[in-house]
Amino acid sequence: MEKVFVVRWYGPFQVEQVRKWEISQKTTFNLYLISGKKKNLKNQIHYYIGKAERKLLTDRLNDKNHHINEFSYINEIWIGTIVNKRAIHQDVILVEKMLTSYFAAEGELLNVINKTLPDKNVYLINEWIHFKRNSECLRLPKKSIGNMMPDVIVYKKEDCSNEYKLFISNKLKITE
Repeated sequence: MEKVFVVRWYGPFQVEQVRKWEISQKTTFNLYLISGKKKNLKNQIHYYIGKAERKLLTDRLNDKNHHINEFSYINEIWIGTIVNKRAIHQDVILVEKMLTSYFAAEGELLNVINKTLPDKNVYLINEWIHFKRNSECLRLPKKSIGNMMPDVIVYKKEDCSNEYKLFISNKLKITE
């Protein structure tokens, strides 16, 4: 069975902005992206992709053993929610797996799990929304995780070869 997910990402946040904004929303956020500098490697940007299945995603970020504590400096945080369906636990895990599978080859990812692709067709569409303006982010810095993550990630079985392949579209463009 094919799965289709539309994830709306809000950001880019600084650590101190996330909780207050999240509390003001009526949406449950269950995915997050973090970029920053690791404590011992201050010249290189590292990334972490995670899921949270609590009332507030920021409760997960406050866990004592969370990867966020490995950063000496946080560049940005994006928080996401699946908007095209009511996400169940397996959906959140599958979307996280798609994101980490793609990004593991692209950046310095701190995740140590989910680096293998799923065994079914999955279509993932990412929307990037500026949290202050509540409008689409059209321009992000080159090193922003919102700029590095494709707008579309598709993982599907090729009919002719019976092999799964990964397809991406970096940034969708408006046609006129």
